Amino acid sequence: MKIVVLGATGNIGSHVVKEALSRGHEVVAYVRDPGAMAPRAGLTVVPGSLDDRPAMAKAFAGADAVISAIGVALRAKKPVDLMRRTLPLITAAAEDAGVERFVLVSAFGVGDTAAKASPLGRLVYRTVVAAIFKDKELSEESLPATGLNWTVVHPVNLKESADAPAAAVRRLDRVTRVPGLPTLPFASVARALVEIAADRDLSGQRLLITTEKGWK
Repeated sequence: MKIVVLGATGNIGSHVVKEALSRGHEVVAYVRDPGAMAPRAGLTVVPGSLDDRPAMAKAFAGADAVISAIGVALRAKKPVDLMRRTLPLITAAAEDAGVERFVLVSAFGVGDTAAKASPLGRLVYRTVVAAIFKDKELSEESLPATGLNWTVVHPVNLKESADAPAAAVRRLDRVTRVPGLPTLPFASVARALVEIAADRDLSGQRLLITTEKGWK
């Protein structure tokens, strides 16, 4: 497969690039700062902005899938509107380029997924990350109107760790609740994302990515 990764210099995106390359996929990293990407076999680095639809469409040309792992840091200045500004341009660019498969990395706790969280989780989602999660929620409302084969993934809390156990991937409509605050390594989520990108039968699905026991 040829996979375009957005947010390739971030915590999740950098692991997606590494995982995809390890599986023999061709990877295009569309990034603002190409100097932040180390050269590797199978990797093409394309500089560009998320506000530039024509440039993105050019970078997406010939790709089998686009994985968007963009996001903002907790310290981001308000108002937080990155996803609302850029997601419509990203999906339009994917359609312009004829790329059907689109995987969007959201987060568990965004929108109605918060209702499945523990009391502590809901408190965190309503306070610490409220603005970031609201931006994600509002932007994701535009996906059904696109012509893309899209899937939204909602990973639980993430961390950097050398230990990368397999993640549990479950359809959100089949999950009753997510107890506690389960945490996964970035590499585990990256592995699941590459597999999800290759599965066209997941069109229109919203998926939870959690630990083996982090769901009911």
